[in-house]
Amino acid sequence: MNITPPSPTRVRIYSHVTQSRFLHVEDALAIGKLRLFAGNYRKGQGMETHAHAFVDMDDARVILGALACGEQSFSYREFKGTPPQNNQDAVSRILAVAVKGENVYVELKSGPGKVTPTGAIAPNGPAKVAVNITFKLYEARRLATAVLAYLHAWDVLRMMMHKQFVGQPAPYLLVATASEQNGVSNGTAKPETRPTQNNGIDLQKTVVANGRPLTSKSNGQAIGKAASPTNGSTAVKQPQQYGNGTVVDEKNMTEVQTYQQYLAEKQSAPASKTALLDFYRQRAQMVAG
Repeated sequence: MNITPPSPTRVRIYSHVTQSRFLHVEDALAIGKLRLFAGNYRKGQGMETHAHAFVDMDDARVILGALACGEQSFSYREFKGTPPQNNQDAVSRILAVAVKGENVYVELKSGPGKVTPTGAIAPNGPAKVAVNITFKLYEARRLATAVLAYLHAWDVLRMMMHKQFVGQPAPYLLVATASEQNGVSNGTAKPETRPTQNNGIDLQKTVVANGRPLTSKSNGQAIGKAASPTNGSTAVKQPQQYGNGTVVDEKNMTEVQTYQQYLAEKQSAPASKTALLDFYRQRAQMVAG
């Protein structure tokens, strides 16, 4: 059994109806537009004439914003239309909005059109249909405010639906300054060095995953502890260091976190800030991939 799906119904965001005219603002957000549908009618006899226009979202926000705040002397006019199709001639559509004192005028026209060299549709003679709707300024502000609220809700819904596709901003990159002995200067990478302490112990080998030096005994003092008047009984926290002796900038949380990740993975301190930067970039590429 074949079931024919029902034809889609346009959502009417707002309707302004008088005794002889109407203007509907309809949802066409699937194509990034609002649809204005207006007409003249006689009570008990039905609609006599009607016209419609599609307004791009960017233009609609400007128009509605001006109406919502009652911007005096505001005016807007656009020329659009439908190109020739199905053996029918092009149709020209004109939309005009104007604020004059306490009145707001909206006009929709349609008639024969022609395709310009740029592909736009221009009028090709007098309009065949013209619908004019007059608002009091307060009525226009009420319409504009209601439609803007609808658009704001649509923006939020769209953001929620697509939030899983939005990438997280990358943290600030670690930059090796030229003042560091192991940094990059004038585009040339300097060779990394691994100096040893005066007692002959390699600093790179004395660092474990927690970022602190080992407490190997040398000359009666423990590495990672400073001598004190009480013969070294009070431990002093040592700063995290690279293999070449450069100290990690504890104010740069990205550098600290990347340093700790390096330690956890490599079980040793990075030889220099440049090495840590390379590690950071590799991680960033893996996440991006």
